[in-house]
Amino acid sequence: MNHLYARSTTYLYLAMSTTVHRQGCTTTVKRRQECRLLLALLLTCCGLAAAAAGRRSDADAVADLARSLARPPSTWTTAGGDPCSFEGISCSSSGRVIAIDLAGMGLSGTLHPSLSSLTALESLQLGGNALSGAVPPLRAPSLTSLSLDGNAFTSLPKDFPLGMPALRHLIMDNLPLAPWPFPHAIAGCPSLRTFSASNASVAGPFQAAAAIVIANLTSIRTLRLSRNALTGVVPAALGKIASLREISLSNNFLQGPVPQFAAGVAADVVDGNCFCLDEPGACNAQVSTLLQAAEGFGYPFYLARAWRGNDPCSGDWLGTVCDISGSVTMIYLQHAELSGTISPAIADLIDLERLVLAGNNLTGEIPESLTKLTKLELLDVTNNSLTGQLPKFKPSVFVLADGNAFIGE
Repeated sequence: MNHLYARSTTYLYLAMSTTVHRQGCTTTVKRRQECRLLLALLLTCCGLAAAAAGRRSDADAVADLARSLARPPSTWTTAGGDPCSFEGISCSSSGRVIAIDLAGMGLSGTLHPSLSSLTALESLQLGGNALSGAVPPLRAPSLTSLSLDGNAFTSLPKDFPLGMPALRHLIMDNLPLAPWPFPHAIAGCPSLRTFSASNASVAGPFQAAAAIVIANLTSIRTLRLSRNALTGVVPAALGKIASLREISLSNNFLQGPVPQFAAGVAADVVDGNCFCLDEPGACNAQVSTLLQAAEGFGYPFYLARAWRGNDPCSGDWLGTVCDISGSVTMIYLQHAELSGTISPAIADLIDLERLVLAGNNLTGEIPESLTKLTKLELLDVTNNSLTGQLPKFKPSVFVLADGNAFIGE
């Protein structure tokens, strides 16, 4: 009897314990569900607050833009302040400004700096107006299309087009900008399909620009850079970009061989440049060597204008002197505002007798290869910023090297 009582008590205790445990678990599950619901509500509230803040910021930016324009569209002053009802503006379902299309409206004035606060912007079309002043930085991670062409803008952000990683189409032809280099930050736009900046004052060595395009813009289809001030040689690898369908490089100061492109590529590259030939083919060996020297100097603009064609002995190549057999024997580029380095390729001019580069701002070392020039009589590199060890030339070579920072000098 006592045994049965003990067993019954044990069963009752276990049953009660199980019930309590189940109730505890049920309570814990409910609490978790309540926490999840509360978190969802908090996130929703935060999202709504952020959206409301974004809408207010967008409205303020559009209002600033309206004030900076000389004659904004009429609806921009009569729509009660809601930018989503303004002509040329499109908004998302949450009320954020995602597109502004003011192309060809004859607008003048400037762009207000607060344009950078339109962070939800996906398209900005401003082409064909008379807008002037500086283009403000744009920090719109979803922006896919930007058109600035045909305006009177005078400057771009220093890091342009940083902050637009989704950009697919960038049109900025016919802008009176101060000379500026091909934008390195465009490497951060891997989806770019169209980059058109003809007659936009893009200047400097094209090889650096091409390297950015080749390495980063693997989706590029249209590249237009005609009527600028680009110098140097067009890398052959540019013609091997599989996605490329159209390229325009005419009317620059490009040198070296004419680049080749696939049959399906519409290429406008020869006219108005300084290629050694009018069609693809290797340049004269001395021309190739002198262009390597120009590369070391950073392809300066004035050499690009003067070193054109396929004969450095034609009399038109600035600073070069040839003998009657057509070999370059002297290079005089003193006080020519050169920077960069002395290319070791100069040693390939085997008949060179005089190399005068005094009074520039050349850096780096004098190439050891120059000591192999058997006919060299004079090397003048005075008053540069050369460093390293001065190479040992033959006693017959008169070396002038004062005004540098050679080791042991």
